Amino acid sequence: MTQHYRILIVDDEDAIKGLLTAFFASMGHHCDTASDGVEALKMIYEADYDTVITDIKMPNMDGIVLTKNMLKRQPGLSVIVMTGFAADNSEEDAIEAGAGDFITKPFTLPELSARFNRLMRDHKLNRELQDLAHLDILTGLPNRARCMDRLAQALEMAKRYKHMLAVLFLDLDRFKEINDTFGHDTGDLLLKEAADRLTSCVRKADTVARLGGDEFVVVLARVAEAKEAASVSERIINALSLPFQIGAQECSIGVSIGISIFPADSGCADELIKKADKAMYYAKKHDKNKYCHYSELPAD
Repeated sequence: MTQHYRILIVDDEDAIKGLLTAFFASMGHHCDTASDGVEALKMIYEADYDTVITDIKMPNMDGIVLTKNMLKRQPGLSVIVMTGFAADNSEEDAIEAGAGDFITKPFTLPELSARFNRLMRDHKLNRELQDLAHLDILTGLPNRARCMDRLAQALEMAKRYKHMLAVLFLDLDRFKEINDTFGHDTGDLLLKEAADRLTSCVRKADTVARLGGDEFVVVLARVAEAKEAASVSERIINALSLPFQIGAQECSIGVSIGISIFPADSGCADELIKKADKAMYYAKKHDKNKYCHYSELPAD
């Protein structure tokens, strides 16, 4: 079955964007467009793309700088750089910036298609290898390493565009009782179902990760105010409070959640995790199945 990809086309010429969009859409791929690097970088922050095809010469931010910034946000992203003003070192600059390929205008659509297909084969292999290293085997969620990477990227964007983000540290309540009563196989199935419910509570731009055991982290990449993190926490608590039907067993758990906010609580990824963790322990100790903001903790 043919694989369909999500493509971002970046060019200040409407004719080029229209041509490439129609070409790739005819093959079943989904295409978004941006007119310059600044607009494209914002779109990269909001969505996950398989590949970006970008011109070099654009207003506000050129394709080389854009490529470097995009790869900081999505290290596995595949980029094709194109230009009609190829200086002797343009291709070297593009490859050094991290682009997977370079094409000079005018080009033929079959030539672009061949380069795109080769890049996507490499992209698929690289993503499979990365997933082995950065995904939790049981739930399929990002593991600790990928979580910290996503948080660092989200922090960079939050600082650049001066908005807030939130970190939620979650620990399942009564999960040990489930394991002790029904066995680890039931516990594993419950963790997988809990992961699915968590994912359904957040946006695609957010990150849900499993750190290990029954501990999870949610990174809300952009929040307008702290109470937005509280609303998501309430949604998660309600979702995980519903009974789990695991085979013949009906299991009930809860979740304790700690919340830290950038920039109010810290501008450091490790500190945001630690402070959310501390708030979670306070919630668990004083009233399980609740959330607590780090800013609400009593002074030590």
